[in-house]
Amino acid sequence: MKKGRLIKESFKQLGKNKLRSFLMMIGIVIGIIALTLVVSAGLGAQKRILDRVQKFGLDSLMVFSGGGREMGRPVGGQPVANLKLDDAEALRREIPDIHELAPFNRKSMSEIIFQDLNTTATIFGVTPEWAPVWDWTSREGDFITYEDMDRMARVAVVGETVRKELFDGVNPIGEFIQVGNVQFEIKGIMEIKGTSPGGGDMDNRIYIPLSTYMRRVANVDYLAGIKVRLRSHKHVDKAAEEIASLIREQHRIAPGMPDDFSVRKPDQVKKMAENVAGTFNLLLIIIAGISLIAGGVVVSNIMLMSISERTKEIGLRKAVGAQSRHILSQFLLESTVVTLMGGILGLVLGVAGSGIMARMTGTPVSISWEIGVLGVLCSSLVGIIAGLQPARRASALQPVEALRS
Repeated sequence: MKKGRLIKESFKQLGKNKLRSFLMMIGIVIGIIALTLVVSAGLGAQKRILDRVQKFGLDSLMVFSGGGREMGRPVGGQPVANLKLDDAEALRREIPDIHELAPFNRKSMSEIIFQDLNTTATIFGVTPEWAPVWDWTSREGDFITYEDMDRMARVAVVGETVRKELFDGVNPIGEFIQVGNVQFEIKGIMEIKGTSPGGGDMDNRIYIPLSTYMRRVANVDYLAGIKVRLRSHKHVDKAAEEIASLIREQHRIAPGMPDDFSVRKPDQVKKMAENVAGTFNLLLIIIAGISLIAGGVVVSNIMLMSISERTKEIGLRKAVGAQSRHILSQFLLESTVVTLMGGILGLVLGVAGSGIMARMTGTPVSISWEIGVLGVLCSSLVGIIAGLQPARRASALQPVEALRS
């Protein structure tokens, strides 16, 4: 049988049974939509991670209190009390590669009260250097100043999430909030930053002077961490070693003893963020894969039902000279065409759905040619695998037995 005739016959059979073809297609459409949404969201998350690492700074390092602990937080949520302001001053004074640094402290899940409303947010005690070091300052009002630090001022700069929770529709600048037992006047609103590489809400924060935090809010003399910005990204490895050596000296850590702090480089930040995103994306891909498998099972079962209905047709064609490979090719072609059409339709709907999802939820998405190739390959592969067993069964029918049925 000529290839052109084989293709024509396959499309003819699919056209004669539109409902059956639609039922075979719908499972693949759903699976490819799910796969498109997952991959576009995954690529969007990856792009956001790279953007975050770039914004973190390839010329930056983080020093955390507590050996190997993220953000200086052991179990219990409070930093280990071993990184001090003296350490920050020693780094500023002794390491020439350091351009500027910003010590900070933090407290998670703190209750914030405004009149009869309340919410929880992370309180950051920061210095004025936070703005240039993190490249992140207030979009309205003012940020923390050296004067605020000197007089331990009760002033605060709030993130966008806090503003929405407590002041939706009201300008918060000049208003007073209560953090613990301390009243703070809001002097600014931070730039919107969105989600951190680790998945946290970077807008659900309140910034107050570090001196105020340490004396009036938490009554501590230690830091959670220090962000260091270098004069050049070429000095990252060298600076990391010098910082570790100097802090070990500051803390009088004997040779062979473990560090009570950690120094994190940009590549480690990227790796940590990619691990978080990778685990999430893997789960979503598994879910999408299950949808495709379910679609393949539907295709296979409907193809088997089709063979039962077309047994006499198969017998007649074999009786007039059609070979088993022709029957096998036709049924494989039918299942592949149906799933491929479903894949293309699923891609179109998935791309449209990705755009809607991005607008409605703020989830970053990225559409690229890889998604189209993946959708076509997956739908074609499902069609071949799902149609293989029914096609073999059809091609194995004996003409005499088929005509008698």
